Amino acid sequence: MANTIPNPTLLQKNLLKWFDQYKRDLPWRRTRDPYAIFVSEMMLQQTQVKTVIPYYKRFLQRLPDWKSLAKANEEMVLKLWEGLGYYRRARNLMAAAQKIIRDYDGELPDTMEKILEIPGIGPYSAGALLSIAYQKPYPVVDGNVIRVFSRLFLLKGNLKTGKGHKKVWEWAHKLISHQRPGDFNQAVMELGATVCLPENPQCLLCPLLHLCPAARQGLQTHFPQAAKPSVTAEVSMAALFIGRSGKALVKKRSQDEKWLKGMWEFPSAEGKSFEDALRKLELDLKVKAGREELLEVRHQITHHKIRLRFFRATPPHPGPLLDGFKWVKLSGLRRLPFASAQGKLRKWLLDNDA
Repeated sequence: MANTIPNPTLLQKNLLKWFDQYKRDLPWRRTRDPYAIFVSEMMLQQTQVKTVIPYYKRFLQRLPDWKSLAKANEEMVLKLWEGLGYYRRARNLMAAAQKIIRDYDGELPDTMEKILEIPGIGPYSAGALLSIAYQKPYPVVDGNVIRVFSRLFLLKGNLKTGKGHKKVWEWAHKLISHQRPGDFNQAVMELGATVCLPENPQCLLCPLLHLCPAARQGLQTHFPQAAKPSVTAEVSMAALFIGRSGKALVKKRSQDEKWLKGMWEFPSAEGKSFEDALRKLELDLKVKAGREELLEVRHQITHHKIRLRFFRATPPHPGPLLDGFKWVKLSGLRRLPFASAQGKLRKWLLDNDA
């Protein structure tokens, strides 16, 4: 591990000059509004920039400030978030707006101590918000920063957790520009996203080429060192299309669910096999499911690979519905927030006029 920093002043100068010339024109870079910056930061967590842009624009059109978000209906917020994934972020965003209206007079706090009290805010988000919205000299560390710093300082080992991660934060604190902290943080992340790539890094285009020992030694593809791959679990799920008089039976996931709280779905169950999942549904809903598969969808949530199969079932006998269930006109399904996998089932159903 390197013991000295490449000239910090030169590093900052070269990086900021490059950023001024080559940064992407992104909508959240055209504003100083802490609310808009907050929304962008929440959306950008674990999501690519190109995916976020249309969601960001739609969200701000419907909910342009803290007050409108704090008063918003959760289902409407989830609908705006539909397809973006990691729906906890949307609920945290609502909770954050409510706290900011209630406790901070509608102003995002500008101190580290207070901003960390906001739901959904951790060290990375706090540093991004304070540096970009308020020009406070707090650093950020994400996957792009880890990759850039691992090559600049030859950092070995697992840099995503433990001592390795702490070391990256130490470098970030040492290097942060006190004159332009927000731009510096964005510049490091921009460099990692567009030039200092995981594979085939574009070193000849890098403003830090002559300061980077990994590039000079031809070791850039050796850093960061790969962590042990996470174990992925295979999950079998079945879902049912139960139709009656132009309506479909759907269910709203409760707040007790592990995933996708508040999202709508076709009746679904997990099982040791698809047959096992189907039997659970038949027993719980008192229906008879056909075994002809309408559609199979594959989806991954964190370390779970999900195979979801869609089947048709006969409607249950008329009577009171279980909690969370309701009949919805097929045309009305579009107005409800469905997560990605279930949304594909909905699209197939509407496209095939089932």
